[in-house]
Formats: sequence, structure tokens, C-alpha cells
Amino acid sequence: MRSTDSRRSGLGFFAAALLALSPLFTGCAGTESPSASDTSPTAVTPASPMGSTSPTTTAAPPTQTASPSTTLDVAGSLLVVRRQEASWTLVRLTPATGRSEVLGTLPFRPERALPSPDRSRVLYLGRGSRLAVVEASSGAVRTLSFEPYPISAIDGATWVSDREIVFGGGDSPYTPDGNRLYLADATTGAVSAFRGLAGGEPSYATDAGSLIYVTYRPLARAPYPYRQDSGPWVRETIWRLRSLDAKRPQRLTSHVQYIDAGRLYNQPLLSPDGRWVLSAQTGTDVSVTYSLLDVDLFGMALLECSGGSPKAAVWGGDQVAFQQSLLASPGGKLAVFVYDTATGSLAQYLCPGFTKLDWSANGDLVGDAWRRGGGQVFASAASDLGEWTDLGRGLVPVWIK
Repeated sequence: MRSTDSRRSGLGFFAAALLALSPLFTGCAGTESPSASDTSPTAVTPASPMGSTSPTTTAAPPTQTASPSTTLDVAGSLLVVRRQEASWTLVRLTPATGRSEVLGTLPFRPERALPSPDRSRVLYLGRGSRLAVVEASSGAVRTLSFEPYPISAIDGATWVSDREIVFGGGDSPYTPDGNRLYLADATTGAVSAFRGLAGGEPSYATDAGSLIYVTYRPLARAPYPYRQDSGPWVRETIWRLRSLDAKRPQRLTSHVQYIDAGRLYNQPLLSPDGRWVLSAQTGTDVSVTYSLLDVDLFGMALLECSGGSPKAAVWGGDQVAFQQSLLASPGGKLAVFVYDTATGSLAQYLCPGFTKLDWSANGDLVGDAWRRGGGQVFASAASDLGEWTDLGRGLVPVWIK
């Protein structure tokens, strides 16, 4: 059940209504079973802004099984975390040679890993309020202390420079209800309040310098025209700062929904150029609906993909990769969808089923797939996306210098 914010701007509401009626608007997830000859992905045409031409859609033949080799002809290295006895070991992997090097030990099990813009540092997030920064060259670990701030849970974080991090913290790791934004220095470990802003789940545009974050506010009264005993209801809003020192945040998009329906904006991701937001709507089951929101068009969705899948998404330049159910797949197979905002092309590639994804500077992809006893790292070269190579055990892999 969902109720659109009645105070949303008239132009934004009108554009959204037109989009909903447009025959160009197509969801990515399908339920139709493929025929025996279906060996390549089905083409999907995302919605285009009114008056523009439809984007093209391209896709390479998908590959479902990983290559038996543990080497991959790509440049660069990976930093992964491996469970070794009672320790979480930091390991540098070189896919081109298969070489691995132990750099150090992380003081907790990581749930997320975020590389700095220059890939010289990696921020690790653990359960509760666990944050640590690792120097990619040496493996040196610095944990962040939050005293005197009352932070017991971290809901999200983003690098705003090669040494500074903005994160959302408070009492809940699941919603930014009552959380606030903080600024951390990765080189000193110092933490301070970020401009006194309430909210969480921040995301920064490295090229544009803008920042988005989310507020999640329970409502005292049900929205019109619902009965006042029909609650509880909540208002979710994505706010945008045009720059880190902008005078005030601007509301990008806002909706009201029944609180038990899940999240409308679950850790939205801002593109490096600041023009697009990949927003994830999640419910009470293992499913996700991705929407690509146009920042210049009042947060209007120009692409929407729905299906059953764990949430995994990442931006890399003009391309965004996210995991979703394979189109027209009767067996619940998963694929990595890649949408190019510069060309308007959308492709899908069968994948092992990831919990995290990361792009390299050259357009290579890496992810970790859950396996009994831990994670397994799979990578795919930009020259042949969808051909996954098994690089061995590991969690939260990221590309580093």
C-alpha cells in the first residue's frame, strides 16, 4: 500500500503521472517462461524523457558458470577479507597472476567495503557501529571512535574526498529514523557532526560534489484520504545538497507509505556526475525494485526493474550495475544488469548470485557470492562481461591501486 506525498510539486507529480501512462515505461523483471531457443537476454527498453528518442538496448550472451581458472587478464588488484581461524584477514589479490598477499587483520567481520575515490583506502562497515579504514598499500588499519556521540548503529557511509567520510549514525541500522550525519577523517580518526543534519544513508557524487541522504519520519496522522486509525505511516524523503557547503538541502523526492510495506528509498546511490540516483525499494521479502531517478527532472523515474534478488548495486562512471532476476527466467536465475546513462543501453549477464559488487577504473566487475562457510569472489573482465572467473574465497572485494 502506498500513498504519494500530496505536497509534492505539481510539475513533478504531473511528470510522474505521464510516465506511468507512457507505453515506453517497461519493468525489467518478467514472468513469461522462455522457449528452448532462448539463449540470450531479452531486450528491454527503458523509458525515455518525453520528446526524446528511446535508448538502445544491447546485451552479450549470458554465462552462468564461472571459469575454472583462478586468474583473469585484467589490470589492477583486489582487496578481499578472508576468514582464517578466528581472524578476518586482509588479502591483496592480483587476478592477472593469481598472486595473493596477506596485508593485515580486520578487527571485525565486514558487511560492506567502500573504496576511496583514488582507491588508496577502503572503509569497512561491520555490525552495529563498527567502522575501520584500511590503507590499501600497507594494510594498516585505523578504527573510528565516536565518543562523545551516541552512535550505536551505522546505516550507511560515503567518501566525500580521499580522506573524508560522511556517514549516518544513530540507534537503528535499518532505517535513518532519528539518525544524524557525521564527518570522519580517515587519517586521524576524528569524528564530528556534519552540519547538524538529521538523516542517514548518504551518497556522494565524486565528480559533481553533490550529496544526497535520506530521512525517514513516522507520521502522527494518516495521510488523506485514509482513516486515521489505518496507520502507522511514514514519510521517506531523499534530500540533496548541491555542494557540501550549500546553504540548505533541497528535497529531491518524497513519498508516504504504510510503514509495514518496507523501504521506498533503501540506500540510494548517486552517480559520479550527480545526474542520476539509483533507488532501491525493498519489502519484507527478498525482493527489490530498482528505479533510476533523474535529478534534473524532480526525481522522476526513467527506468524501473523489479524482481526477487538480494540487493547489490554500484556505480562506475556512466554505468550502473545492479543484480536482478533474469528476464523471462522460470527458475529464479539472477543476472547483473548494466545500464549506460551515456548511450541508454541496457544489458544483462547471468551471475552466480552476489551480495556485493564493485567496478574497476577499466570497467571490470567483481562481486562476492555467498557460499557455505563464507564468500566466494568472482570477477569479469570489461572485454567479456558475464564470463565470471572464480578467484577463490573472500568477502566484500574491492578494486584498489
